[in-house]
Amino acid sequence: MEFFLARDVKFDTRLLLGVGGILLAIVAFVLSRRAEKLEGIPVMTGYDFDHEKAIMEGALKYPTSPFIVETQRPIVIIPTCCYEELKNMPQTKVTFWEVQKKEMVAEFTGIFQHNVALNQALRFDLNRNLAGTLSQVEEKINWVFEKELGHSEDWKTFHLHQFVVLIVARLVGGVFVGPRFARDDEWTNLSLGLAVDLVLARDAIKRWPTLIQPIAGPFLPEIRTVNRQISRMAEMLKPVISSSVLETSATTRVLYDEEKMDLEAEDGECEGSFMSWILKRLDTADPEVLARAQESKAYSSLKVSFASINTTTNALVFIVLDLAARQEYTQPLRDEIEEVIKQDNVEEDENGVLRFKQSSLAKLWKLDSFMKESSRLSKNPITNLRMVMDPITLSTGHRLPKGTRIAFNSAAVHMSPQTQTFSPEYNPPENKPPHEFDGFRFYRLRKMAGKENKHLFVTVSPESLTWGYGNHACPGRFFADNELKVILIELLRKWDFRVANPAKTNSKSLRKMRELVLVAPKSAEIELRRRKT
Repeated sequence: MEFFLARDVKFDTRLLLGVGGILLAIVAFVLSRRAEKLEGIPVMTGYDFDHEKAIMEGALKYPTSPFIVETQRPIVIIPTCCYEELKNMPQTKVTFWEVQKKEMVAEFTGIFQHNVALNQALRFDLNRNLAGTLSQVEEKINWVFEKELGHSEDWKTFHLHQFVVLIVARLVGGVFVGPRFARDDEWTNLSLGLAVDLVLARDAIKRWPTLIQPIAGPFLPEIRTVNRQISRMAEMLKPVISSSVLETSATTRVLYDEEKMDLEAEDGECEGSFMSWILKRLDTADPEVLARAQESKAYSSLKVSFASINTTTNALVFIVLDLAARQEYTQPLRDEIEEVIKQDNVEEDENGVLRFKQSSLAKLWKLDSFMKESSRLSKNPITNLRMVMDPITLSTGHRLPKGTRIAFNSAAVHMSPQTQTFSPEYNPPENKPPHEFDGFRFYRLRKMAGKENKHLFVTVSPESLTWGYGNHACPGRFFADNELKVILIELLRKWDFRVANPAKTNSKSLRKMRELVLVAPKSAEIELRRRKT
């Protein structure tokens, strides 16, 4: 495209945009060089790409001091003595969203922007409506398993990640988007494609120098692919959002009635759709304001779906791998499930779906323990990854400038016999040391007097960091807990499963790390057959 100024001087708009972008990049570079630098914090050097080894040895070398791990964007690992002072810092001081924006190319896609209404819907509405969302997951579980696995009573080989991610994507779509989306093949395929293509887009932009990224980003084919998918998914969401807008604008209350919602949740009723919860959190009933929020809420839904599919899939892949490679746990877990079904009179509905209550799921201590142990050894080695938004001075005296990435060292905590939870003095004699897998470790701990309500899968504490800690702990962990247990109950009760070589096909042998992010194995195979009744 060309345009003309006075005296017939001709300009190419693409050239102008390019020159403008370069000038902006130079300004940004100059400003960044003036940014405050990290001082007095030791750096773990000489580890190449073995960042996990760096954080484990760093914890031993600097137990009371922060230290730096040289990932592509360096991370300051916070010592345990500083956890309490950081755990409840507000988003204005340390935030996860800035990390996500940079990691997941939000400036080019728009789907990882900070959204207060979304955070409140996750933290409050989702958790007070767990009974309703549990029912939604149970309604679909039989259909989803048969859709993805069939009904064969002969052994068949499956790629574990492939069928797990399909099951999770359909269940997540049904809860966070709308019931019909669980059965919508196009939506499921787009959700999975977006999860893959976002990573490809992130990797593509990282190959360019930081100065050039703002210029090159919009033109990269990987970025354009992601934006096409987002546009199509946003289009599919329009009827859902419009329905939610009508529902929200029709309400007689303007401000969100927390007390009323608590009473509805006690009755086991799920208040509207997840989209409605987000819209109601805007504290307005003005149809025009709600209508303007539609595009933002579409992005919010995509963000929740992406995060939930990825985290739940990764956890479930490793849990199933550990179950398949350790057959000695299968029958005790099946016995516990049947015992709770009998004890609580859990019945099937007209469609043959077991209807557990949350109180019944809470009695599955052995299953809860196995899930927690698998996740302890198969989660990211760092947690509470945040970016400093306002300079912080730690109690150690170290200053963290704005823009610093910080994290807690969950691997060092979870693997150390010096941590009270894993110390010999705290544990029964039959519990194994922390570097060994022990599926009923936390079950035995909870059987000890005074520990009944500790060491749950969803527990967060300075010694249980799988879900984060403090105000920064994952708000969706209670929903994930229910979802995982429903899936595992279906798998254990109705399917036999095994791996051809347990020594090579388990969570430990297939554990791969990338920039301190654990990557679920895509190639692992598992054999399944329908149990004969």
